[in-house]
Amino acid sequence: MIITEFLDLAAMLVPERTAIAFEGKRYSYAQLKERVNRLADSLNRLGLEKGERVAILEVNCNEHVEACFATVKVGGIFVPLNFRIRQEELIYLVNKAEPEILFVGSRYADMANSARSQLPSVKHFIIIGGKYEGMLSYDELIASGSAEEKTFTEVKDEDIAVLLFTAGTTGFPKGVPQDNNAYSSYVLTNVDPPDMEAPPETNLLCMPLYHVAGMQALMAGIYGGRTIALMRQFDEKEWLETVQREKATRVMVVPTMLKRIVEHPDFDKYDLSSVRVVTYGAAACPYEVLKKTIERFPGRALINAFGGTETSSTIAALRAEDQVITGKETEPEREKKLKRLATSIGLPMDDVEIQVRDEEGRELPAGQMGEIVAKSSRIMKGYW
Repeated sequence: MIITEFLDLAAMLVPERTAIAFEGKRYSYAQLKERVNRLADSLNRLGLEKGERVAILEVNCNEHVEACFATVKVGGIFVPLNFRIRQEELIYLVNKAEPEILFVGSRYADMANSARSQLPSVKHFIIIGGKYEGMLSYDELIASGSAEEKTFTEVKDEDIAVLLFTAGTTGFPKGVPQDNNAYSSYVLTNVDPPDMEAPPETNLLCMPLYHVAGMQALMAGIYGGRTIALMRQFDEKEWLETVQREKATRVMVVPTMLKRIVEHPDFDKYDLSSVRVVTYGAAACPYEVLKKTIERFPGRALINAFGGTETSSTIAALRAEDQVITGKETEPEREKKLKRLATSIGLPMDDVEIQVRDEEGRELPAGQMGEIVAKSSRIMKGYW
């Protein structure tokens, strides 16, 4: 199953349901599919061929989502870039990925334009929001593209859909190819398809789409036919306002975000009763933050998700049933359980095998410290 079929399925089953809610704009699944079709047609007319890369330098927005699905629909590889990068990093990443097309948010247009001569692979620069001399207009490409459903090329499960870059904490960022199967394997195992009869779910997506957690949340939301309340960037006050306004049922954050949320002085002024699931991960959650979260979100399902860019999605999770505090515990028992939870990443997902090995690659017994090694169809085949 390829990722564009996630959108096809949702548009067929729940066409009128809101797919994307972003800064006052709302697009149903039928409208999102039409915009993706239009952009895909325009990318095809620009000469994009199968296997060629399309990069984007922009914060979270509906255009970011549309560009992802349109690129894969034409057979291209979508390359979301860290929107916090400096010009020298932009030059490095673009020359590493060698995209034919670069989508640029208006706030990054000057930086990208001044680097043009050092980005030889880029044939077309596309400005998102407004106009810029020497760049194509995103809005005009949407307007001029055909809304008709077309098959531009054969896209297979094993074809690369997205190229993410690691943070580069120990050197230059590495490119991590993620094929369609990596995403379909995750959603087919862990996400229910759209239910026309059930009340719609709303995902609050504040994780950046250049990050594996953001991309995983996007794919799960689209496949599940959920409404995605999209935030440009994380801000704790805006997060609280968005949860209340959109009645978000599922949220995903990293521990630093979670800390800022639960410690916000106006936390109690917001109606967060719609939230059913709080997923956190990407770093160890401090004990005090987890303790405060359980207090702030009583009775909610808390999930500690563990994974990495190279794994494409979550490979282990401390699930909601593992984090239940019944209230019957003594204070010492409660503290002991919370401290254990704060240091656990739970159990492997159903389609993942995990071992802990030593420096020679030998599997270690329980209770020993070593390197986590995972096996799954979702894990990358190698670096770019």
